[in-house]
Amino acid sequence: MTLSERLRRGDVGAFAAIYDEYHQRICRYLYSLVRDGGLAEDLAQQTFVKAYKALAGGEPPENLNAWLYTIATRTALSALRRRRLIAWLPLSLGDVARSSLAREQEIRLGEREHVAQALVRLSKADAACLLLRFQQGLSYEELAGVLGSSVPAARMRLSRTRAAFREAYLQIGQEASR
Repeated sequence: MTLSERLRRGDVGAFAAIYDEYHQRICRYLYSLVRDGGLAEDLAQQTFVKAYKALAGGEPPENLNAWLYTIATRTALSALRRRRLIAWLPLSLGDVARSSLAREQEIRLGEREHVAQALVRLSKADAACLLLRFQQGLSYEELAGVLGSSVPAARMRLSRTRAAFREAYLQIGQEASR
């Protein structure tokens, strides 16, 4: 029996199961978006409080996964707008770079830093679109649900966002090689 079916039948443990199944994924997604562990955890809690209240007042959604990511995305974007917080920080190598890492690990860290910097250059909504699709693995249908658009519109937005990301990433690479 799916979680949605359990919710429809009034199973009191269903929400706890939803929390257990999705909490870590939502936290990782929110951390990727805001780059602050404490803020990501707070936003995840807000997401689940909103989901609980919504489920208490009505029917569970058809696609629970997309519905939770929609709540998480809107909660994060709202909090960032409210605080005017620009939390995309490039990954710093800090102590890790000073240790005796193998060259391969240093290259990977540099690539992660470039990815983080390229994401910073996108709007938060566009970065969320990329993260939902490629980090969280949402289908185009789920992504369209989160974005509140049709599937073709979601595909087009993702295509344009990928192109913008690619351009930003290449530009960062050129800047680094100078």
